Amino acid sequence: MASHNSLTFDVTDLVEQYRGMKLEEIYQENHQIRANAMGTFMELIWEEDDFPCSLKLHQTRKKLLYNLKTVHYIGEFVENRLKGRGIRTLKDLRFLNLKYSTSANSLLKLIDQKDFNALKNNKYIDDLDVSFCFEVEDLLFLDIETLGLFNNAIIILGIGFFRNTKYEIHLFFARSLEEEIAICEHLRTEILPHFKCFVSYNGKRFDIPYIANRFLYYFDENPMISKEDIPYEVNNTQFHHIDLYHIARKRLKGMFERFTLTNIEEELLDMRRENELPSSMVPLCYKKYQANPGRYIGLVKECIEHNYYDVYSMPLIFQKLLNTK
Repeated sequence: MASHNSLTFDVTDLVEQYRGMKLEEIYQENHQIRANAMGTFMELIWEEDDFPCSLKLHQTRKKLLYNLKTVHYIGEFVENRLKGRGIRTLKDLRFLNLKYSTSANSLLKLIDQKDFNALKNNKYIDDLDVSFCFEVEDLLFLDIETLGLFNNAIIILGIGFFRNTKYEIHLFFARSLEEEIAICEHLRTEILPHFKCFVSYNGKRFDIPYIANRFLYYFDENPMISKEDIPYEVNNTQFHHIDLYHIARKRLKGMFERFTLTNIEEELLDMRRENELPSSMVPLCYKKYQANPGRYIGLVKECIEHNYYDVYSMPLIFQKLLNTK
C-alpha cells in the first residue's frame, strides 16, 4: 500500500506523455507474449545485474544456535543466567547442563535436518529464523495487483528470484481480463514447481489467499496445499512463507509509525519512489485503460511500475531484517 493519498496523485502528465503508445513500444526491450493451453498474456522481464543485495541465509542458523529461549522452560531470565555461566549456545547446553540437554539435543537435530516445519512450531522461532533451511534460489518473491479486494481478477502478478547471482523480476500482465486464467496456469505449472519458499509483504493475509481462490475458481484445485488439506480452510501448506510485513512489525516494533511497504522502503532503505501510484488507484487505472487503451496507456504503465518496485524492494528489506536482532 502506497504512502501517498490517491486524491493528491496527478495522472495528467502520465496520460499525455504516453497517449497513443502501446505497451509493446514502451517495453520493447523486455517483453514477450506467453502462450499456454489457457490462452496468452504479456510477460515483462528485468535482469538486475548489479542488484545491491546479498542474502546470507546461513546467518540465521548461527543466530538460532545462540537463542537458548528456544529450549523448553528457558525464558529470558534463565537465558541470561546461563550465558553468565558461559553456556552461550544450544551445543553448550547439550554438554554443560543436564536439565536442558534432552530438549537442546532435539532442537539441534531439527536444525541439522533443516526441518523448518517442526522448528517454526516453537514460539521463539519465527519464519525468518529458519531461512537457513533454504538456498537463495529456493525463494520466490511475489506480489499481485487485483481489480478489487475480493473475488476479482488478478491483473498483474509479479515475481522475483535469484539466478546466477542476478535478481530477475518477471511481471505477468493481463492485457484483458480473459488473460488471467493463462497467468494462473503459468504460475501453477511453470513457476511454483521450481521454488520452496514464498517471500511477500503482507502476502499471508492477501496475496496467497487471493491466488488460492483464483486457482480454485479456474481449476477446482490449489497446488499450494496437499491432498489432505481442505480447500478454503487453508491456502498454503506446501511452501514455507516469509511474510516481511509481519517480521518487520515484530522486529522493528516502535521504530516506525507505519509499516506500509513504501513507508518501510523510505525509512529502512532510504528509497523513495518518484510519483508513486497509490495501490488504491490500480483498479481504476486498469479500468480506464481497458475502456480506452490509446488514451490511458500511461496509467497502466504506472500500475506496472508500481508492481515492479514492490518486487524490487522486497529482497532489500529481507536483507535488512536478516541483520536485525
